[in-house]
Amino acid sequence: MKRDPGAHSESRRWQDIRAKAIDATFDSDRRRVGERVALVFRWLFLIVLGALNNFNPNTGVEAKVTIDIVLGFWAVMNVAVQVLLVRGYRPGKQFSLSTMVLDIIFAAALVYLSEGFNSPFFLALFLGVITNAVRFGATASFLSALVISFIYLFIGGSFTPANFFVDPNATIGKMFLFLVVALVTGYMTRELERERRSAVERAAQADSLRELSMNLVGDTDIKDIFDVLVDHAVQMTSAQRGRVILSSQDGFVVVASATRDLGGPAPEEEPIDEHQASQAASTGEAVFGGDRKSLVIPIASSDGATALVSLAQAAGTFTNQDLFVVDALCGSSAVPIANALRYQRSRQEATTDSLTGLANVREFRRRLDAAFARPDRRNTPLALLLIDFDHFKSVNDELGHQHGDLVLQMGSRIVRSTVRSQDLVSRYGGDELAVMVPDTNGAGAQRLAYRIVDAVRAAAVSTTPDKSLTFSIGAASYPEDAFTASELIAAADQALYLAKREGKDRPCTFAQLVTELELADGNLVTMLAEAGPQVIVAVAHAVDHRSPLTQGHSSRIVAIVDAIGRRLGIVSGGLEDLRAAAFLHDVGHMTLAVNGNQFEAPGHEEEGAKIVAAADFASGIVEAIRHHHARWDGTGNSEWVSGDSIPGMARVLAVAERYEALTAGRGVARMVPADALAKVTEGSSSEFDPAVVDALGRSIRDGGLELNLPDIALPATAAAS
Repeated sequence: MKRDPGAHSESRRWQDIRAKAIDATFDSDRRRVGERVALVFRWLFLIVLGALNNFNPNTGVEAKVTIDIVLGFWAVMNVAVQVLLVRGYRPGKQFSLSTMVLDIIFAAALVYLSEGFNSPFFLALFLGVITNAVRFGATASFLSALVISFIYLFIGGSFTPANFFVDPNATIGKMFLFLVVALVTGYMTRELERERRSAVERAAQADSLRELSMNLVGDTDIKDIFDVLVDHAVQMTSAQRGRVILSSQDGFVVVASATRDLGGPAPEEEPIDEHQASQAASTGEAVFGGDRKSLVIPIASSDGATALVSLAQAAGTFTNQDLFVVDALCGSSAVPIANALRYQRSRQEATTDSLTGLANVREFRRRLDAAFARPDRRNTPLALLLIDFDHFKSVNDELGHQHGDLVLQMGSRIVRSTVRSQDLVSRYGGDELAVMVPDTNGAGAQRLAYRIVDAVRAAAVSTTPDKSLTFSIGAASYPEDAFTASELIAAADQALYLAKREGKDRPCTFAQLVTELELADGNLVTMLAEAGPQVIVAVAHAVDHRSPLTQGHSSRIVAIVDAIGRRLGIVSGGLEDLRAAAFLHDVGHMTLAVNGNQFEAPGHEEEGAKIVAAADFASGIVEAIRHHHARWDGTGNSEWVSGDSIPGMARVLAVAERYEALTAGRGVARMVPADALAKVTEGSSSEFDPAVVDALGRSIRDGGLELNLPDIALPATAAAS
């Protein structure tokens, strides 16, 4: 799975919502605790103040009654608050403000109705100072102390310069006491607030760990796991950026990265602190940087690789709390990561050649087929290089297979270091490599081939005494040289044949081989006899190059006969012969002149059969080429063959030629596949074998046939075959 930035933002938004909800819950709990503390202190103050009032012999009866009435109303208020709290009421800010104001009013009334400065009831004012700290925090407690001091002086104390001088120390001391109590309780409350914030952070971290675990459960894609892990590590700490680094015997490699701004990638140019990473990997312990601006923590190890989380920041420093958080994060993800590392290892072994570390041939074919399955492949060039280690057999024979393996490894590294990071290098055979080069045409493939040849020459890898490693390279490209994956491999292989024939230690392109065949003249039979299947694709392209009307014709015929042959149940050996006949069916044109806009020269079937027979191809291929224009009903056939006496491969070629002409627009207006099939079906049992026509129809209907047609319709004057 791939990370979706939108999904990441949505996840972060829900995390923020949950954090706010947790914070709101804690805030509500704090106010509830504040009201409970106020409730206890209020009862305590009411009992003490009641005792002071009723057991003071210097207080008159009338004054005692007045104070008891105020204390009674205050007690009623306290009972009401207690009932609400017992029933589970969760007080809001307005409720706390109301109880705070009532406490101050009742306390001020007690001071005002008693002896002012000399009244022992000024103790009631401390209730507001203490409980406000619990309810609203240190700042609110200090401000309420200032307000209460003002009330005490100017309301309860009836402040004037005269009565101030009666006992200035006591007056100032009481005011100072209000502020001291506010500061002490505020400090205590601040510590409690800090603990509350820590609890909120721990709750959010626990939520993130839970989410991380959910994201990792069942996920074996190592890249996705690392992406999730490093993103959480950055968001849960004070880090500005983070990376996951894999440490192995091959060195260090960054496999995932994130920054605090929406999880974007960390700067690629930032170097890895290899000393710090090595220390963490070897000891299994977290390592802080010297200035504590970096932190590396090992996560898990498996199959010789250790995953590390590396965090960094520019402004602040990492704390032990950050270490604790990442430790918890890594601990919760260690098992999934270890499993993913093992899975990745097994998957890598299934797709990697164990000797060279390159992709194996199975992975190469999968990636090549995937490239040809892309919906935009018509607009996306693709090149293929086949590389052969020159004189490799002599290396094994003279110095042994161990030295041969070393040469293979060194040659593979040279190729890997020369190509681009997006190019796929694979071991294609015993001493052959294949390089799939996306978004590159024939000219680009040729330049890359020359760079590889130059690189291996410069490396001077010793093979046998007095000899160094050299490469022969064949290069081909889509869509210039081939229309299918199999045809592209064949084209590159035939270019490689040319490079070997020309003396090795060089690159050759498929286009060069085609040009040589076009100029072969009398040597064509000799080249076909010598190379056989190694040049048939190039021969077909050379035939198709004779006219703009024929570009890509043979490749399309091969695609059609392959689809028909599979529907007819022809086995693999028969399919190879059928494809060979399709590539060579028009080879007779190489020795015949084409007049004007005519697509085919009369007699090219017989001439082609002679050429192929002289080149020692199988008799079935020869007969297919001779009769590929024979009609099913026998009319117009020069050799009077008809029906089942027509070779089976020739019948397939006849249907393929007609369908290709209709869809390419040769001699007729270009038709869509359905209309072209309908037209071919009209000739069933007269021109064509009904079974072959039926197989063509099935291949079209089930989506098994897709052709690379010309970009424009061919001239209508061209004669259809």
